[in-house]
Amino acid sequence: MRSIISSPIKINLLLRVLSKKENGYHEIYSVFWQKTAIEVLTIEPKCVEIISDHLNVAGMEIKGENLITKVLSTARKYNKNIPPLEITLEKFFPTGSGIGAGSGNAGAMIRWLRDFYGAELPEEDTAKLGADVAFLASDNIMATARGIGEIMTPLKADLDLGWLLVFPRWRSNTKEAYAKLDERRGASFGAERDADIKDIEAERERYLGKLSRKERAGLLPNDFFSVLADEHAEYTTAQGIAAETGSLGWGLCGSGSAFFGLYDDEKKRRLAAERFNREQWVLKTYDLE
Repeated sequence: MRSIISSPIKINLLLRVLSKKENGYHEIYSVFWQKTAIEVLTIEPKCVEIISDHLNVAGMEIKGENLITKVLSTARKYNKNIPPLEITLEKFFPTGSGIGAGSGNAGAMIRWLRDFYGAELPEEDTAKLGADVAFLASDNIMATARGIGEIMTPLKADLDLGWLLVFPRWRSNTKEAYAKLDERRGASFGAERDADIKDIEAERERYLGKLSRKERAGLLPNDFFSVLADEHAEYTTAQGIAAETGSLGWGLCGSGSAFFGLYDDEKKRRLAAERFNREQWVLKTYDLE
């Protein structure tokens, strides 16, 4: 039986980077918001014809091992009944954009394995696949994320807003982005404190409140924004277009290069897409209800 499933993506409405751990990872406090997007997985069990999985990627090249194969390898440690699978992944989003497209592919695969074979991946194994995977494999539309992104608390925020995603011609590597942020802050940057968390939670409520009331929130908090904006003046242009076209909030999609604008009006969102697509630095845009 063939299954065709859509893959989710996410944006970070807020992203604060806290202390750096001894293992090199960073503690974060973020607000994730996911929506189902355009990338699709077609999955078909092949119990007779083949003896191993086959993954065909269409639309865009993926270098290195795909997260989907890692999901299958991990799932089979706990469930031996998963047959060989023929999988086609239709890619649309560029890597390094920060929307968690690869993690969304993995999340969609995890959901499918759970629904069809009862395969449940332990939290620690899911976390090892990537910081965004646990959220994108969950049924939570919005959640706060702590730890390195794997500790989630569901949020109920009434945000009836569309997204406009803007993908520039450059990419942002997550490891390099954190290194640049560390360099900027210096070795004296403090550890995570309860007082810091309370301030961030108040910040979260302030911005989510504005967006839920459809008031302009402007640039949403993301510690990586200034790092990337110093390297690419085009983000100043992006902010100007977002403001001029009636966006209620805008910012970076995580530690990646993609820029997003939030709109309560489809015409405004389409006007913004037209404006962005005239910019030479823009690779593509994607409009999502």
